Formats: sequence, structure tokens, C-alpha cells
Amino acid sequence: MAIGCRQNQDSLTPSISPYNSVKARLRNAEIAKHILLNNIPIEVLVEIFLSLYDKVYDNREVHPPHAGTLPRISLHRDTFLDPMALAQVCGQWRIVAFYTPLLWSSIDIQVCYDKRQLAPLLGHCLSLSGNSPLDVRFVECIATDPEVSRQNPRTAEIMSLSVTQAYRWKTNDFTFLLQIPAIISGLSPGSSPLLETASIISRDADTDMASLEKVRRTVHSSPSLRNGRWVMEYLERNLDEIPWGQLTTIEVTASLESLLRILPLCQNLVELRYTDNFALRLQSSNECQSKGIIMLPSVQSLTLRINQPTNTVLDHLTLPALLSFDVHVCKGDTERVHASALKDLLTRSGCHLQAFTYDSPAAEAEEVVTEILSFPELSSLVALDIRHRTTDKLMHLLKRSSPERSILPRLETLVLGHCSTREGALSAMALSRQSILEDIATLSVLEVGRWDHHPLDLECFQILLDEGMDVRV
Repeated sequence: MAIGCRQNQDSLTPSISPYNSVKARLRNAEIAKHILLNNIPIEVLVEIFLSLYDKVYDNREVHPPHAGTLPRISLHRDTFLDPMALAQVCGQWRIVAFYTPLLWSSIDIQVCYDKRQLAPLLGHCLSLSGNSPLDVRFVECIATDPEVSRQNPRTAEIMSLSVTQAYRWKTNDFTFLLQIPAIISGLSPGSSPLLETASIISRDADTDMASLEKVRRTVHSSPSLRNGRWVMEYLERNLDEIPWGQLTTIEVTASLESLLRILPLCQNLVELRYTDNFALRLQSSNECQSKGIIMLPSVQSLTLRINQPTNTVLDHLTLPALLSFDVHVCKGDTERVHASALKDLLTRSGCHLQAFTYDSPAAEAEEVVTEILSFPELSSLVALDIRHRTTDKLMHLLKRSSPERSILPRLETLVLGHCSTREGALSAMALSRQSILEDIATLSVLEVGRWDHHPLDLECFQILLDEGMDVRV
């Protein structure tokens, strides 16, 4: 019996040994990986950590979350790249993370009613951030329970900790549900000398205007202030209280008349984001004609969210440095005006766009876009983002038939919000822009939100992926 068992064991050995070999190789590879990680110079590891961190805070919008839907406790906008997570990988990473103050200097606080651990965690982050300037974002969450008071009890303790470091604030982006805490409105002018970017939002601004005005006086006293966003209730009453001349980026919701009063004072402006409010359209475009043309020599980026024809704004501007134009048309009854107004602006300014974003609810929006893309001033376009529905018509326009007949020869990034085309039209356009030609750019990024999942297009997209194009569909 023993002999038979031994023979059976010997017969199994050849089939078992390959698995043992694989396990050994995997074990050796794991050891080698740890050796490589542990041999990364500390300076390089710090740069890797900081580069990951910078990508997360790349000007992405953060909207108030609904209470109870947040992930695990974190003071980082992306919980997967939380510095605390990096510190838990191994002993070396923990030491590097804890002794790199910049990793802890951007704090994203989203206060819910059940987040009691936030205050101790905030205190720990502030301690680890050393003397680094702070980027602090605070959002007071919406309560799901109608019986719960709208005044979040966590807000006061979080703000009490934050205010102790006001002298280090580089960015403050605060959104309060009901009212601004007294400890914030009690800050004295000059208490935040490093402050460059400020946004203070009280959702009940009409009843909290006195507190908002106190906070704003403190914000505007910073000699470093360059970027700001203002709620329209404050802006319309306090236009003369804002240091427009030192600002490089502004985001405003205001009437057209107020905008035209502001802009001549903004000679250092680089980025303008404007939303017109239908309720504030007290003046017609004819009543504002006397304002004349406003020259803004440094503006490179213009974003409009607008209910009225774009010419009511564009006809007043000359922007010789303009590189990026983003327009969201909220009403589609004056669609043709948008194309002619943009053409006039580009001609008058002598500029050539590199990035263009367009969105409109109008049925003829695609026709307007095809007209705009044919402008010579858009021949240098590198990035194109079309949010509304597009069809074969736009694909045919963008399809490259020959170097001599190539519209948008510099295009590298194309984003389509809703693409409804026949089979093969979308992928044929992308394939036509994959060829490498002299003085003709290759499309490197294609992103499509909604589209008809045709089998032929899917097959072509796989080919484009294999050839190096970044296809996101």
C-alpha cells in the first residue's frame, strides 16, 4: 500500500512542480517590487506624491453632497489619494507622508450631521501641514431629515479650528447652508494676508447680508487677492467695494449693466466667467450701447452662461489675448446671433482660439457650430468640446479627406456630449485624424458621453486604442 501511494505521489510531482515554479516566480517578483519601491529616493517619492495630489485639485467643481452619501471619513477631494492612505502603505511611505507638509495643506471639508470625527481629523491635518499656506474648501451638506435644524452643529467646531489658521489661508471656498458663523464674520481686515482666492457663499444671502459684507471686507483687504467669486445679491449692492484692479480671475452673476461697469476696472484680468441672471436683465442691449468697446488686453479665457443673445456681451469687448471661449446658451431662440457675434469679436480682437466649448438647447445648434468651426480664426484650435447633440453632419465636417482639405488642422482633443450618428460615421472621422502628416496634428483624445453603440465603431475604437489614441466612450 505504501509503495502504491509513493508511486502515485511520484506520478503527481511533474504536474505539481510547474505550479510551485509559478508561485516562486510570483514571490520573487513581489520581493523585487518591494525592493524597487524601498530604493526610490525620498526626494523622488515626495515629487510622486505631490504630482498625484496636484491632479486631484485641478480646478474641478465640487457640488454639495447629499447627507449620508459620502465615502469614508476624509479631508481630501479624492479619497483614494488621501495622504492618510499613502501613509498606510508601509513604514517608509508613512514617514515621508507625515513629513511632507504640502500633502496636508489642501483640505476639503464636507460636513454632514453624522461626521463627528471631522474636527479631530482636521486638527491632525493642520498640525501636519506645518507652516504651509492652506487651501481650505468647506461645504455644508444638505440634511435628509426635515426635523433636523438647518444649522449644522459640526460647522461651528470646524470653523473654530479653521479660523485659528486664517493667517495661512491661500484659498478659502466656503459654502454655508443658512448663515455665516459668527466666528468667520468676526475676522478683522488684514487677518489673511496670503489669501489669493476667495469664495464665500451663504445660501440665504438676503437675510445674512450683514455677515457677508463683514467677511468680504476682510477678504478684500488681502494684498494677495487675485481670484474671486461673488453671489449676485452681494455683488449688485457692493460693486465699489471690490478691488477689481488687482484681480486676475473673476466669476460673477450679475446684470449686464453691472458687468459693463466692472470690466473697465479689470485691466489685469486673465479669466472671466460670467453668468447673466434673467431676473437682473433690467436693461435691454440698446440701453447699454453707450458703454462702447471695452479693451481687456490680458484676458485669455472667457466663459459665458447666458440667457440672452451673446452679442449683448461680446459686442462690448475686444480681447486680443483670447485663447479659450466656453459658451452655454440657456435659450435657443437667437441661435444665429451667436455665430456672427463671435466672428465679429475674433476679427476685432485679432485673436486665434485654441480651445472652444459650445452648448445650446436649440434645434439648429449643430448648424451654428459647423458655421463657427469654419472661421479662419479657429484654424489653430487644439481642443473642441461640443455638449449638445451632434449628427453625421458634424462628423462629415471634421473628417479629414486630405491635408489640403482639413478643417481644424491643429485639433488634438475632441469631446462630444451626445453623438447620434449612423454606423461607422464617428469612427471614420476619428480614423481620418489618426494619420501623421507634416504640419497636421493627430487627434490624441476622443471622449464621447452618449452615443449609439454600433459594432463597427466599437471595433474601430479598439484599433485606435491599440495605436495610442486615448478613446473614452
